[in-house]
Amino acid sequence: MIIGVIFGGLLLAGITVGIIASIKKGQPKLIKENIPENLGVLNHVPIQPLLNQLNMALDDEYIQQVKQRFLKEHPQRSEDEFEWLLFELKRYFLVANILKKAPMFSEDVDEIWHEMILFTKEYQSFSEQFLGEMLHHIPNTNPDPAPQDRAFFDWVFSQLFQITEFSWKTWGSFFNHPLSNEILKEFKENSKEALLEKYFRQSEVNKGLAEYLVDRMKKQINEAEKIYQVDKKGSFTKQQTYGDMTSLSLVMVFFSFYYFNDYWEYAKVYAFTQVAKYTSGCSNAVFCGTASSDRSGDNHGDGSGDGGGNSGCGSSCSSCGGGCSS
Repeated sequence: MIIGVIFGGLLLAGITVGIIASIKKGQPKLIKENIPENLGVLNHVPIQPLLNQLNMALDDEYIQQVKQRFLKEHPQRSEDEFEWLLFELKRYFLVANILKKAPMFSEDVDEIWHEMILFTKEYQSFSEQFLGEMLHHIPNTNPDPAPQDRAFFDWVFSQLFQITEFSWKTWGSFFNHPLSNEILKEFKENSKEALLEKYFRQSEVNKGLAEYLVDRMKKQINEAEKIYQVDKKGSFTKQQTYGDMTSLSLVMVFFSFYYFNDYWEYAKVYAFTQVAKYTSGCSNAVFCGTASSDRSGDNHGDGSGDGGGNSGCGSSCSSCGGGCSS
């Protein structure tokens, strides 16, 4: 009897180990050589001057110091995983250089940012070269979700970069939340100059990119209106692969504009079919911290606008269970 129980236990343990090994074998292995070139920037996006400035500001020796410390502090992480996380952090820095308000939505990517900040002298030098002033990390202490902050981040990110499988898992699923009515109304009605002043940091290096984003949003709102005139429920192609997801951003604009309260019921029909199984702890429209410069004290509004859906919130929204304090 006892021998049978022991044998059964060993058999169950063996099956469990086999299942775990099979799952791990089926998961794609992170290889740094597969990281997209040029930070996965989409064609025709006028970002090269800003990208050059980022590369010049990030000293190789500094990054190696960050890497060594990160791998020492996180022995379960691989060198390839660090490179992939750094890849996403660099893309986040580009977004933070453009937007006046740039929440950090990935706990994993945020870990690399924290390691960088620990090298205070080097981080200050990087910030000043890249942004012209200190790029502060402000941890968030309010546990309320920030769905409209996340929606605007998703839209901007999708205009600039390929969304890889690693991006989807690390940042959490994209396009789950509608853009706020306030943002859509302002981008539809306000002048380019007014929008640049309210939503974007302005410099000679990023000016062309900021203008590009304003034009893109205005164009998509115009396209959404034309589609609505033909088909009130819209007709779009379902996203089937990772990569360029600007078509999904149009889906987001359309259903945010016309069906804010029921956004996901409509958008999920076209959303990416390969939902990520493993996501960051900061993926559900909450964020770990936000980027801020010494001069960006003003915040744009993020309310839903129609009062019927999820409301937005201010820059202090949300947390990651205290794991992102700096």
